[in-house]
Amino acid sequence: MSDDTRPLRVVRYQVEQGVATIQLDRPDVGNAIDLTMAEDIYEAVFRAAADPAVRAVLLGGTGRSLSVGGDLVMMSGLDRDQLSRRLRRLVDLYHLSLERLTGIDAPVVCAVRGAAAGGALGLLYVADVVVAAEDSRFALGYGAAGLSVDGGSSWFLPRLVGLRRAQQLMLLNRRITAAEALDWGLVTEVVPPAEVEDRARELAGRLAAGPTQAFGRMKRLLRDSWTADLPAQLSAETTQMSAAGASEDAAEGIAAFVGKRSPTFHGR
Repeated sequence: MSDDTRPLRVVRYQVEQGVATIQLDRPDVGNAIDLTMAEDIYEAVFRAAADPAVRAVLLGGTGRSLSVGGDLVMMSGLDRDQLSRRLRRLVDLYHLSLERLTGIDAPVVCAVRGAAAGGALGLLYVADVVVAAEDSRFALGYGAAGLSVDGGSSWFLPRLVGLRRAQQLMLLNRRITAAEALDWGLVTEVVPPAEVEDRARELAGRLAAGPTQAFGRMKRLLRDSWTADLPAQLSAETTQMSAAGASEDAAEGIAAFVGKRSPTFHGR
């Protein structure tokens, strides 16, 4: 359960104009993910998910990188049994956070600078829009550390970039540039490094002003389409469209279109 009275230690969280900003904040170690950070990410995500004022989520990191992935220095100080137990706790919490981000109505935007590696790629996978700096780099790197993958890599990557490219990233430790990540479909757009945060915030603000419940329906339809056959997907679209038609935002959007004006959505 979330505890919104607990201070966050290595994650920054704020809500402004409908956008919940969640920033990893261990810049001195490249925002490496340790148990404390996993706990803070979990807490921040669940606060955002429970707040009706949140209509978009912006993910990012302080310092030079989004995140270099798991904290290998922390892991090096543990014996085998300790490491196994620590990884179980850390990955469980992190996966709960990622799953919750895929399930909320609010669209998720991720801003990437510097390194996006290992489990940190999970933040890209669950985002609906990913803005990357031209000089950012992407890698998994688990094999070099003798570890398997987490963060949803084995599920998202084959669907996003294809099986052969996923195998390159996982088994051959392929590192890719921002341009390659764009070409492969891992990110949405690439911009100069100085523009990453502004562009990501601009997009998050635009999404926060949109029809939040309709966005949530779109997100669920897209996710479920990966396992549904065509008749089931068409049926789901019918159900979601019918439910959306009963919303305040649908009434406003249709009235604005007919009246040749811009709609003002309230996420209801």
